[in-house]
Amino acid sequence: MLAHPALAEEVPRLDHRGALGGIIAGGVAFQETVLQYGVAERGRAALVLGQLTFPLGVQGNEWTVGVGTAFSDPVSVAVAGGVRLYFGDEAWKTFVTIEGTLHVTPAVSAGPRLGFGVQWDFAQVAGTFVQLAAEVTAGQGIRFGASVVAGFQFRTYIFE
Repeated sequence: MLAHPALAEEVPRLDHRGALGGIIAGGVAFQETVLQYGVAERGRAALVLGQLTFPLGVQGNEWTVGVGTAFSDPVSVAVAGGVRLYFGDEAWKTFVTIEGTLHVTPAVSAGPRLGFGVQWDFAQVAGTFVQLAAEVTAGQGIRFGASVVAGFQFRTYIFE
């Protein structure tokens, strides 16, 4: 017996294809910047991250651009952009981020950042995630950093 299409239960989409999104996250940054005259920052600090995401291709992957602030002494501010690549289109999925990072305070430096995470999309337009990331940047010194963040992603499908 065939079910009538009007009676079929609609399954929510969780694949991110064509989605414009916003990410807000908080966590801990571990950092050390070595300048020519000595250590500029060392230790851990509270971290706040905000990003916008844009569709990349038809697989549900995303372009990212955002700002992160670590509340250390001195405060560290960075802008970053790159890609967020998802593995899976179910509610639970893993992802990898590959980004370029530009730190503007306390010393200007730029370099790559690589992250790995797990995301749970609890609704078609929202999900929560945990991510680990590491970076090495160079400029007015060499900066080594790592972070652990948890946050939310909110989406709309206006590009479809």
